[in-house]
Parts: sequence; C-alpha cells; structure tokens
Amino acid sequence: MNIKGVLPGIASVLAVMMLVSCAGVSVSPAVRADFNAGLNLFNQGKFDAALPFFEKAAAAEPDYYEAQLYLGRTYLNMKEYGKAVPPLRRAYRLSPENFKSQACDILIDALLGAAFSELGKGNFESALTYVREIMAASPEGKKVKDEISNVLVAVAMGLARKGDVRDAVGLFRDAIKENPDNIKAYLGLARTLIKSGAISEAIENAQKALSLDPRSNEALNVLKEILR
Repeated sequence: MNIKGVLPGIASVLAVMMLVSCAGVSVSPAVRADFNAGLNLFNQGKFDAALPFFEKAAAAEPDYYEAQLYLGRTYLNMKEYGKAVPPLRRAYRLSPENFKSQACDILIDALLGAAFSELGKGNFESALTYVREIMAASPEGKKVKDEISNVLVAVAMGLARKGDVRDAVGLFRDAIKENPDNIKAYLGLARTLIKSGAISEAIENAQKALSLDPRSNEALNVLKEILR
C-alpha cells in the first residue's frame, strides 16, 4: 500500500493550493494562526502535536480547505485511516478543480488504509464499503487497482469461509476485473466455484492461474482437487 501522507512531491503542489484555494473563504486571523502553528509542527513530522491545531481550525471553519486537508493528512501519517477519511472527503469536495486529482489521490490512500485496517479486524462489510467508494472514483493507476483487487479477494475469501458462495464469486470476479493478473483471485474463484458445483468454470480459472504462474503448487493442487 502506497500511503501519500508525506510525499515530498506533493508538498510544492499543496503550497500553491494554499495560495489559491481560499478565494472567497474568509478565515479569521486566530484560525489561520492555529493552522499555521499546526503546519509548522506537521512539517517537522510532529503529527501528534500538530493534530489539535488542525482539529481546532477545521472545527472553527469547516469550509477552510487547507485545515480539512491537513487534518486528514495528519491522521494519515498517524495511520488513523478511518479518522482521516471524513476530513479528506470534505477537502476533496472543497478543493479547486485544478487540484481535484491530487486531493483524490490522498483520499484514495486513506480509503485503502481504512479498508486494510477493517480487514485486519475481520470487518469485511466495512472494508468493502471503503473499496466501493474508491471504485466509484474510477482510479486509473495500476497500483491502486492492484490494491483494490487484493482487498476484494480478502473479503471474498472471508465470505466464502462463512458459506456466502454467491457473493464471494461476485467479488472474486470483480477482483479479476481490477487486476487480471491476480492469481489469488483466480484460485479463490476456482475453489468457490467447486463449492457451487460449477466444475467446468472452476477448471478454467485454475488453469488461468497456472498459466500466470506455471510453477504454482497452489494452482496444481486446486486442479488435482477438481479432477479427483
């Protein structure tokens, strides 16, 4: 997972945003002072110390784009992904059109982090909700699509273990659409199709996994299981 909370390449872009994105938004000197204090600490990597300043600024001026953005980025750097999502959603909505894509990238990182965090807790539905939000944004980057595919596979496996074969099959197929080279998606789909009695399709997916990795013992074992 590629978390962009502290990417140096974004820093210069954000500096420009600070000059243009508050047009028409009146920010009091006290609120701006809180934001600047937080920004100074953020730039030193002191995220815990910066957080209350950004929280105060964002609460006082909910449409203060930079406060929402840096509040979300601070949570992102602290790996508090679920908490990062709401302010980053708001920052995305408030962002100028020419910076929408950068704001979207940061939001997607938070959503991915939140999805993986929920997976770790066994909260499959919550993880899926975050991933669906990312998919709705139609991201083009291969790394993002690969991560989406991996989350979908993990959720599908969890559903398959619970006996929810139909939904698991659908998610495995969605995972393959996002990353046609995801071997685990083909193998998971093959195993789940065996449970549903769709043997011919199960064989096709196991063979596809084997074609992607001819030395995959897992793919060979699935084929042996089917042909027994």
